[in-house]
Order: sequence, then structure tokens, then C-alpha cells
Amino acid sequence: MMFQSALQRSTTIHHMIQRSSSGSGIRWSSYVGDVRCWGSTTATTGRSGGRNSSTSSTSSTSSSSSSAPHERLLILGSGVAGCATALTAARHGIPVTILHAGSDRKDCNSYWAQGGVIYRNYRLRGEAQKKNNNASCVNGVSSSKYSSNNNNGNNNSSNLVSAEAVQGLVDTPKSLVNDIRIASGYTGPLRREENLEECVYSSHHHLDNINNNTSKTKQQQQQQHQGSNNSQTCPISNVRWSEDASWKLACEGPSRIRQLLLGPKDSGTAHQHYGPHAVVPFDRQRLPTASEDDDDNTTDDYSFVSSSKDDWSSSEDDVLSLCLEASHSAARIIHYADCTGRVITERITEAASLHPLIEFRGDCVVTDLIFDEDGIGGGVDKMVIGAKVLDKQRNEQCHMYATHGVVLASGGLGGIYQHSTNPLGFNALGSSVGLALRLEDRLSSSSLLNNSNNNNNNGIMYNGIVSDLEYVQFHPTSLYLPNEARFLLTEALRGEGAILRDASGRAFARDYHPNGELAPRDIVARAVFMESQKSSNGGGGDNNVHNAYLDISHRDSEWLKDRFPSIHAHLKSRTNPMDFTQEKIPVIPAAHYTCGGVTTDLNGCVIASNGEWYGNLYAAGEAARTGLHGGNRLASTSLLEGLVYGASVGEMVAGVVSDGTDDRALENRERVMETMHQARYAIEQRLALEQSTDSSTTAVAVDEGVRKEATAILTNLKSIMWDNVGVVRTPSKLALAVSELSAMRDEADRLWNSDGGGGGAGWEVVALRDAAYSGLAVAESALANRVSGGAHYVVLEESESENSSGSSNNGGGSKSDSDEEEPLHAVI
Repeated sequence: MMFQSALQRSTTIHHMIQRSSSGSGIRWSSYVGDVRCWGSTTATTGRSGGRNSSTSSTSSTSSSSSSAPHERLLILGSGVAGCATALTAARHGIPVTILHAGSDRKDCNSYWAQGGVIYRNYRLRGEAQKKNNNASCVNGVSSSKYSSNNNNGNNNSSNLVSAEAVQGLVDTPKSLVNDIRIASGYTGPLRREENLEECVYSSHHHLDNINNNTSKTKQQQQQQHQGSNNSQTCPISNVRWSEDASWKLACEGPSRIRQLLLGPKDSGTAHQHYGPHAVVPFDRQRLPTASEDDDDNTTDDYSFVSSSKDDWSSSEDDVLSLCLEASHSAARIIHYADCTGRVITERITEAASLHPLIEFRGDCVVTDLIFDEDGIGGGVDKMVIGAKVLDKQRNEQCHMYATHGVVLASGGLGGIYQHSTNPLGFNALGSSVGLALRLEDRLSSSSLLNNSNNNNNNGIMYNGIVSDLEYVQFHPTSLYLPNEARFLLTEALRGEGAILRDASGRAFARDYHPNGELAPRDIVARAVFMESQKSSNGGGGDNNVHNAYLDISHRDSEWLKDRFPSIHAHLKSRTNPMDFTQEKIPVIPAAHYTCGGVTTDLNGCVIASNGEWYGNLYAAGEAARTGLHGGNRLASTSLLEGLVYGASVGEMVAGVVSDGTDDRALENRERVMETMHQARYAIEQRLALEQSTDSSTTAVAVDEGVRKEATAILTNLKSIMWDNVGVVRTPSKLALAVSELSAMRDEADRLWNSDGGGGGAGWEVVALRDAAYSGLAVAESALANRVSGGAHYVVLEESESENSSGSSNNGGGSKSDSDEEEPLHAVI
């Protein structure tokens, strides 16, 4: 199925759903049907909910014109999460506008992801199953083993594999969940003992649903029903981790990959839904040539195939190449050389740009969210109806309304550090966190938010709309060259056998963890940091000699250049070229990924600490905190998280329910659609008011003095974050950071309000404002948490250390799990 370049006729269909009510009479709600475009025709398919529901025989269009600009979903961010949301929502008939800060829609954090994306190893089977492998299966799964509605399915359930295809597999959803748990810093056991296979992770599977709910209070049941993602807190590391969020990723991930990224060669359906341009040409491996009688004909000893293909076709004798990365128990990472994020971003943004219901708007930054502060829509508190948007080129601010809500998908906040693997510019400055915090502040001042529900035990309001912000992951291996920006050296290098060495050539990683280079990222990052400090702290080395290097020179030179062409090209392009195939490369940790973020449930709905929804507000990708990562992210989960949770948001907005017996999903859909109608009314009332008061906006000149001042403050802010809220933290340095960042936040607000918030301050002030809000929140969250866990490593001062002796884990969260885990071995 391919969309034409223009949609000649498209109608958003609303089907009326009759649901039984425990009270009097009948409740009605509407939801959006699936709109499929074939040139000048539009085919619609309704989607009723199953039990206690029916679809009317006649369909009627919305009372509002489907061409009205506000009849849309507004997505902030053009990365993998934003585009996955957009494609899924548009596939079900929702018009979408994607805003991105750069002039190029590919200017996003996803573009710079090097390593790969988690898929599943369908070749690695237990010994009893090896001889029974079906040689006709591609990657261990033949297309005939998918569900019968594969070609016409409307959601990810159509891309699931059968029990026959996965029998005897070593790489199971449970093994991935356990890998995520170990990396997260959560040291307790899994609550689910049995394995689940690939499925739509509906509320029937949620762990609190499996347990007996009779002991729960009515308030606890309501919280669970509305939006809780069932995070559990580790008593040792204090890390909060959601096993449910991890099961969702593991159970739905492979089918989302096939749905959004893979073509027919790998039993994918991306070409059917979004055209052949959507299919990603991942690296491939040759199948073995051993005879059928050879007992070893299921080996994974494949030969590597270059990733130079530019289409999704391939020969019959190759399969997806799967590599190993740190803390994974199996080789399950699919990749495109060392620039996987780039090729995925190119393909998924192109697919979105060609969809007739999706538009991109570049050079746009959001300054604040708009909510229904006057309660015009009625019935829903905390309802978001749009965003205030600044056009960077014209320096003009306008209001963009969205009936279907706003999705925060603008990435994380690693860019607020002086040394970061994130790109320069507006990316990774914490815009989603900053927008959420300012929304919470305004809701609080307008008495629409109950503050008492949002304070943690330390009095810091960061377990509400945002949470777990102290867990900023530092990548262990960025290129260290004085006075130069950090360049990421992918995790895949260590997965392929790279060794961490000091200046003398001694391998040091196993001094810190038995798994050495393949230990969780937080541990490896601290190991590199500690070793690098030895050369400048009298550790026996020359103060002018760096003391941490990455060495993969023992691998074949030509193979390395083919496997990691971007790294090779970057090192060779320098004035003083470097050759990673022949010499060890100096490395240092750099801020990389935000494990916390805007708090959401498993559907991407933004929630408060009491489980209540912020109506019409969603978050996905690095911007969101689902509880998936706990205190530290497992390698190569980021792109998959964007796909899985982005698609879930798209289906949530469109009212798609895969399981008609899932009462919670049905009621969530009803609430989403009721909120949509209320938002529509509130928006139309606002538009009428704006027209009557002539509130049109005009471009204003930027105050160059303010622009320069904002840039200077942002540079200072990044230094403060690196020096005081970095890899290793102390309470005194965190307190200093809080004091200085608080003043910076106030100054950022002053600069923004100097012209009444009309945009005259320029986008640089918008960037500073977001960075100041998010940076202060990170510092305050870190100061409030005295327990080391995951990426949050705090060294207590002597007086505090004596008072808390025996109660804190300053060994570092993830490391405490090492005794029970066997060292990981490469599966090549």
C-alpha cells in the first residue's frame, strides 16, 4: 500500500460507541476510524471495542471541519519517537503537525545514534532445537508463521510470530527484560517468573492485574486504573524501575520493528504501510554453506555483508546481521554500519513527509504549553490544548492549537552539560522537561493542581510531572581531545571486542566489574572516569598524559573500516589524523542520555504522581520517563523505545484497542475521546475570542544584547552542570549547583519576560530557559537522593557518611547485581 503525493479526499471518521453504564442509561463516546488513502478514494474501517460495545451501522463526520488547522495532533520533535507517533496516528486518520527546531527535519538526536536497535535473535536456539531449525525461515521466522491478517492488520498484533517460530529460542522477551533490569540498577528479582512471548502488552498482562486486587484501597485501584506504570523501588540502590514497561518493550518491540522499519525480505510490512522508502537497509550476513546433514549447520558464524545497499532488496542467502553490545546476554542488535540512527531517521522522516496527513514545520521552538486555564472545555482539569510556538527565522510567536493533543518528543537534556555526545544547537537542552515544569507551575498557580500529591519525601516536586531526573547517563567512551567537542565512540566497539587500557597499555575494566568492557554503562563510565583522573591526581602517571584509551587494533583493519566507517572517517579527517585500526584512542565519559523525564504511563499519557492524567498531553522517547530504564539505560534501547512507545501514543490518540476484552483500554479510549471533544470546544471558544480581540502576532526584532547575554549564561550553565552534577557527585557540589542554577533560572525568566514573552528575546533565550529549568531540576533531584544507584553516583561527605553508614549503596547500583550474574560472552 502506497500513499499518493497528495490526498484529494480524506475524511476523519468518528464512530459512535454504545457502552453499558453502571449508573443510569447509556454513555456515548466517539473514536477515530482507520483512514486509508488510495489516490482519490478513501476507505474507512471502524474499530469497535468488543465486549459491551457495538459500532453503529452509519458513520458521521465530526461536527467540526476536518480541514480546520486545529483538528490535528501536535508533535514536538522529528526524531524516531515523534515520527513513529505521527505515522501510527496518521495511519488511523489523525492529521499531524510535527514541529522541529532545526531547518532540516533530520536535525534530531536520533540521527546521531551510532550503535543499533534491539531486535531479536531468531537463530540462537537451545541445543535440543538446533537440528529442528527450518532452513527456509528468514532469521528463524518464516512469513507463514505470522498471524493470518499480516497484510491487512491495523496494529502491531498483525506482526507477531507464532509459538512454533519461537520454540526453543535462547533470546526470549524474558531474557531481554532481565538484561534491562540488571543494567537499570534494580537489584531485586523479576516479579514475573514465567516467560511471555511476543504480544500486545495489554493491561491483562500488567503485573498488578495478575496479583489479587482485593487488598487494594479504592484510591490505589483508581491510581492503577488511570495511569500508574507500576514502578518498584530497589531497597538497596533506591532506583525505581518498571518491569511492566520493560515487558512492553520486549513483547512489542520485534513487531514494531517489522511494522515500521523492515520489508518483505524480513517478514516486515513497512513497505505496505508507508512505501518502499520506509524500509531500512540494515547490515546483513551470509547464511552458512554447510550441508543439511552437518550437525553444526545452525551456527552463527556468518560472513559480514557490506551495508552499501540502498534498497530493501537482498539475495536469498543473507539475513540480518546481529551484534552484541554491553550487558546484553545475546547478540540481538541490528545495525547499519556505525550510523544506524542516521539511516533510520532518514527513512522514517521521509516516510512521514510523504504521508498526506503529516506536515513538518521547521525552525520552530515551543516556548510554553497552552492549557484550558478557564475550564472552558468543562469536565477535565489539566487539559492541554496547544502550544506557543516561536518561528526562529521570523522571530514571530503564534498559538498552535491541537484538538488531538500535544506530544512531547523533543529528546533529553544531555546537551546541558559542557561535555556531551549530543549535537549542538537546540537539541538535548531539556525542552520537554522545561515545558512540563512550567506547565505544572502555571497549573499550580491556577489551583488546578493539588501540590500535596507531587512532593517526594525530601520536599522536592520532581515525582510529579517529571521524575528520576538525577539519572543522567554518561557514555563511557567519547573521543577525548583537549579543546574539541566530544565525539561518540559507539558501544558496538566494545561489543566487537575493544579493550579499555590505561596509558601503560594495562587493561583495567575488570578491575571494576567481572564483565569488564561489557558491564553496565554506568559502571564502565565511572571506571573510565576514575582511570582518567589518576594521571592528574598523583596516581603514578605523567600529569600531561591521558590515562584512558579504547583499543581494538587487534581486529582486522579492513573489517573495522567497513564495520565502523563513520568513526574511521571522523578520525582520519582531523588535522592530525588518527587510525583506530592501528592505535588506541583516548576516551572520556560524556553526558549522553536522560533516563528520567516527563512521567508517563505505558500508553504515553503524561501523569501526575497520583496517577491522574494531564488531559491531551503525551510524551515519548527520551523525553518520557516510563520507568523502563530505571537508573541506567541498557545499550541500544533508545531507538526501540521511541518506536514502541511512539506507536503506542499514536494508537492511544486514534482510539485503537487491540484487545476488545481489555476494559481498562476501552475506558482509557473513552476518556481520550471525551477529552478530545472538550478540547475542540475550548479551542473554538479561544479562537473566537482571539478573532474578536485582534490578537494576531507580528514579527519583532531580536535584542542582540539579550541574545548574547543568554548565550553566555548557557555556556556557564553547562560548566556548572559538568563540574558539580557530573559522573561523580557530592552533596556540597550539588548544593552549590542548585544555588547557582536557581539564580540562572530566574535570570532566564527575566530575559524572556523583558518584552512580555513576545519573542523579542530570541530563540537563544528559549534555549537558556529550558536548560535552566531542566538543569535545576536535575541538580535538585540529585541533591535529594543520597543513595548511589545506576547513573547517579554520590560520594557522601565524612559527616554524612558516618550518619548513613550501612544504609546507602555507594558501590553504584548496577554493580551490586554482579555477584549473581555470569560474565557475558560474545556471540559472534
